[in-house]
Order: sequence, then structure tokens, then C-alpha cells
Amino acid sequence: MARPTAPKPTTLFRVTTRLLLEILFIGQVVVAFLTAIQVLTDRRMRAASATSWILLIAVLPLFGCVLYWLAGKPWLQKRRREMVDRQRERLSCRMQTVRVMKAKYVRESLDDMPAGTRGLAALACQISGLPPVAGNDVEYLTDTDDLCARLIEDIDGAKDHVHVLMYIAIADRSATPVMDAMIRAAKRGIAVRLLFDSIGSRPFRRSRKRQELLDAGVQVVEALPAGLFRAIFQRIDLRNHRKMVVVDGRIGYIGSHNLAAADFKVKRSKAHWVDATARIEGPAANELQRVFVEDWWLETEEPVEELVHPVKVSRSGSVVQVVATGPTFDEGSMPQVITTCLHLAQREIILTTPYFVPDEPTMMSLIAAARRGVSVTLVLPEHNDSYLVKLASQSYFERLLDAGVKLMEFKGGMLHSKTITIDDSVGLMTSANLDRRSFEINFEVSLLLYDADATLAMRAIQESYLDRSEPIEREVWARRSTWERLVSNAVGLASPVL
Repeated sequence: MARPTAPKPTTLFRVTTRLLLEILFIGQVVVAFLTAIQVLTDRRMRAASATSWILLIAVLPLFGCVLYWLAGKPWLQKRRREMVDRQRERLSCRMQTVRVMKAKYVRESLDDMPAGTRGLAALACQISGLPPVAGNDVEYLTDTDDLCARLIEDIDGAKDHVHVLMYIAIADRSATPVMDAMIRAAKRGIAVRLLFDSIGSRPFRRSRKRQELLDAGVQVVEALPAGLFRAIFQRIDLRNHRKMVVVDGRIGYIGSHNLAAADFKVKRSKAHWVDATARIEGPAANELQRVFVEDWWLETEEPVEELVHPVKVSRSGSVVQVVATGPTFDEGSMPQVITTCLHLAQREIILTTPYFVPDEPTMMSLIAAARRGVSVTLVLPEHNDSYLVKLASQSYFERLLDAGVKLMEFKGGMLHSKTITIDDSVGLMTSANLDRRSFEINFEVSLLLYDADATLAMRAIQESYLDRSEPIEREVWARRSTWERLVSNAVGLASPVL
């Protein structure tokens, strides 16, 4: 009887390879199917974002699935969410006395506001629990060196504490003197706390200057520490994008400046960066304090809520409101604030932003405003540090131009200022960009201004940008090549996941 012939090595290799490929294919299909179910059942996921993720998973299953689980879910660790809830409960107890003491002034501030802006203020208060307060002096700083000089002056004059929260901190020629002022303050017994984003300030994490700050007694902490192991438990690109400083709970800074020179080396090819920051002296600084205290607690569990204390509130001065947004707040908070602002406009809207990848409600609010006769002007930088974002932005231009929106390209550097003015009466200065990242996953902080003088001063800054900008003409834009349209519109389809 003939003995069975053993399979040839080449045949065995082919069979094994085929079997492995079939297993990998089936595994990829299963993972893609389960990921698609997760996308469709994520209650925080918007329809446009879900559609883009499903499309990406269908076209590139392995890449799409990996990208979604690493950077697609706007979620924090369960422990962090519980910490946020506990801290807000602690702050609510602490703030009960504060609320009673200033309730009268808040009511008076609301009574002095037009009916439309009262609705905006109520919405913003519902989002982060911070009401509008009067009695603030608001000053704008646009030059980075001027801003650093004022920071140094205020830090050197601090009596109790200095709190700094920055997305990007770099020990360069502009920021180093500010950090030296923080060191001086710590050495004379002032409590100095510096919170910086782990990804945005990655070079600073192991810098010599950070060690100098620690050695001097400054508390230096990373916000949302990132790493490959942590990516298993939380979204790695969920960042703290806020930029703010609080001195003694009476002086606050909020805007788009990072703690870095205007030509900071991380993105020197796009220098110089053009920013704007508001310096607030008054009770609104104490509202910024509450935002910092929450973020500090989230990273350290250090109870510093006693620093959120009653301050003297006056009916004189500007009425402003701090608004904190992010993945721990109500979903869609930032676009709700922006679209409500846009709906208030009767005559004019001017917006400046470095990144324009809006959600559909924001896009339709801009179009509707232009079509009902409001002069709408959107100012964007000519050159962007993200080419994909620039292409995605361009996919929206034709619809905006057809509606009558004026598109302006800023020629004087990387315009990074994020501002909105409405009819010279309502203003918004924010750390948030007009894109889905700021809308859905970043921690951001904004300042609403219900004051004509403060808004007009902000509008003057916008006018300086317009003086250095050139319009995008509708007829010229319509003559783009088919290839340019194809590329920008293709990237635009993926805009919800950028």
C-alpha cells in the first residue's frame, strides 16, 4: 500500500499564508463592524462626525479602526469624570455664600442687558455655571512682548498666589522672563502653580527651566499626561487648550497667546504668530479662578477651592462672562454659544480664527446671517500651519461666498487670534478655534463681553487685521481648477475627524 505523500514545503507555505490572510481578513471585518457599532451608539458623536468615521472605516478598515480608538472618542477616564463631579460639588458648596452675596449684582447686570443678550448669558451660565458680572476693567494686549511685560509686573506684585494655565509653554526669549518672575514670587512665599498641557508643551516637560521652577518651589504639573500606555485608557489628543493666568483672584488674563515668543521655534516656519489677550481686573478674574481650580483638582486632587472667594462687585465697569467648555461639559456647548451670538446680529459680524472647520449649525448660522442682510466678515490666515486643515477650510468657501460672506486672507503672519464681534455691542474672545476639535474634544475657555466700549476696542483689533488682509473674490474662487476643487472637497469630507 502506497504511503501518503507529505505536502511540499512550498505548498504548505501557501496554505499557511492563505489561512493567515483569511484569519486577518475576518478579524479586520469583525473589528471594523464592532467599531462601526461603537461609532453609531456613541451619544456624543454628531451625525456628520459619525458619517465620516463610518466612511473612513469602510474604505480603510484597519487604519480607520486604530485611528478611531486612539483619537475618535471624546472621553476621559471614568476616574477623571468622577473627580470632576466631586470637585464641582465641593465648589458648589463653597460658592453658595459667594452666589448669595453677588446674586443682587448679577440680577442688576442682567436687568441692564438687552433681552437678546440676557438669553445668551443664561445659556452660557447653564453651560459652566458662571454668571455675567459687572465691575471689570478690560484691556487688550496684542504684542507678545507687551503681554509678557504686564504679566511680569502683575506677578511681581502678587500678594497671595499666581495661577498659570497654558497649552504651550516654552522657555524662550519671551517666556523665560515670565518664568523668572514666577520663580521670584515663589521664593518670597507666594503660592505659584503652573499647569501646562502634556502634548502642547512636550519640549518643556524635560527642560532645564521646568526644573528651575520646581527647585524654587513653583508647583509645575502636566495637564492630561500623554503616552502610549495611557492611550489605552483615554483619548491621546484630547487636550487642555486653555490659556489663562490669575493673580490673587483679582487680575485675570484670557485669550489666544501661549507662553512663548511670537516666533516660537516649534512652528517657526509659520512665524510670526498674531494673537490677542484680554487682561481683566475685577470680579471676572475670580470666575477664571474657578476654572483653574477645577483643572488643578483634576490633575492633582489638591483642594484649593478656598481660593474661590467673594470679591467686591460693582455695577460700574464692563459686564463680562467667563465660559468654560470641554468634554466634561454639555455636548455642543461651544457651538451653542457661537451660533447664539451669530443669531443676535442685526448689522455686522466679524470673526477671526486660525482654523475654520465648522460644524453644520455654525456654517448655516453664518450663511443665514449673510442672507438676511447682516455684513459677515471672516478673517483667516493666508498660510496655515496645518495644510490639511487649510484644504478642509477651503471646501466651505464657495458656499460662504455664494451667501455673501466676505472672506479675507490675513497677510501679516499666522493669525492665531480667536475673536467675534456682534454689532459693536457683544464680543467673544476665546481659546477655541472654529473647528470641531475645539467644539467637541478640547478644554477651552472664553470671555463674553456685554459692553459696547470693550467690544469696540476688540473690533479695533479686528480692523488692524483687516488692514493687513486681502479679499477672496467670488469670481476668482469660482475659476479654480477641477483638481483643486476635488482635493479640497475630498479633504472636506473628512473634516469632522480632523
